[in-house]
Amino acid sequence: MSFDAAAIIQQEADRFAAALVAADPEQRVPTCPDWNAADLLWHLTEVHEFWSAVLATGATTDEEVQPLEEGVAPRPKDPDALPERRAAATAALLEQLAARADEEPAWFWYAAERTVGAVRRMQTHEATIHRVDAELTAGHPVTPIDAEVAAAGLQHVLRVMWPASIEWIPDWATLRPVAAVEVRPQGGGDRLLGISRWSGTRPRDGKEFDAPVGRLVEDPAEAEGLPRATVSGSALALDLWAWGREAALDHLGGRSEKVAIHGDPAAIDQLSALVAEGHD
Repeated sequence: MSFDAAAIIQQEADRFAAALVAADPEQRVPTCPDWNAADLLWHLTEVHEFWSAVLATGATTDEEVQPLEEGVAPRPKDPDALPERRAAATAALLEQLAARADEEPAWFWYAAERTVGAVRRMQTHEATIHRVDAELTAGHPVTPIDAEVAAAGLQHVLRVMWPASIEWIPDWATLRPVAAVEVRPQGGGDRLLGISRWSGTRPRDGKEFDAPVGRLVEDPAEAEGLPRATVSGSALALDLWAWGREAALDHLGGRSEKVAIHGDPAAIDQLSALVAEGHD
């Protein structure tokens, strides 16, 4: 990426904190309804602490990460202590990122992307998207995302967030393709998204599963015969949509953006189900 990831993380974390200072700690987060404002503040705090620890310890395997997950310091009981802890967590993360090159190995929850670069990209977009959550929670106009950052955020969903779910499908499940969607950002960079559903019965308790997953399709022949749809819009609009924050488009400060979706209703339904899976 050509933009300064560290500057973006710092800027977005500062905006995030400023918005939440103005919010009632009990205010629900519209885009993450299970959380209130205090929960959202804690979430970004523990995220930055965790990834700082991953980089500081040089962890590259699941076994090395497990004690880091188990050793997280508990959430402070005093809500007034959270802003300072969040600021320290962000500073520690940025210090670790500054000391490492993208190509260096580092643990990541998607096995295909275990590098410092993957962590850097993830934290850039995580800070940005949660800043949007914070502004919505506080009732503030949503600050538009820089076009280059938004384009990278959309690609991160297409290349990492959605495909990672395929890696976690259990071996007792079956996978079937159900739709193909052309993703068309303004200015080019069109991609073909294949949507499949995995389903099956979990042997240990008989629970039934049926959920969508997505991945980019490099060979168009793989999508032949599937219901098709097209989704288009600016990089900003598609970024917020893909991260499950399309509602933020109605609250942008000083501009109007929309996502347009057209095509076979069956494909649109599968696309809606995929987006509804969400990203925290």
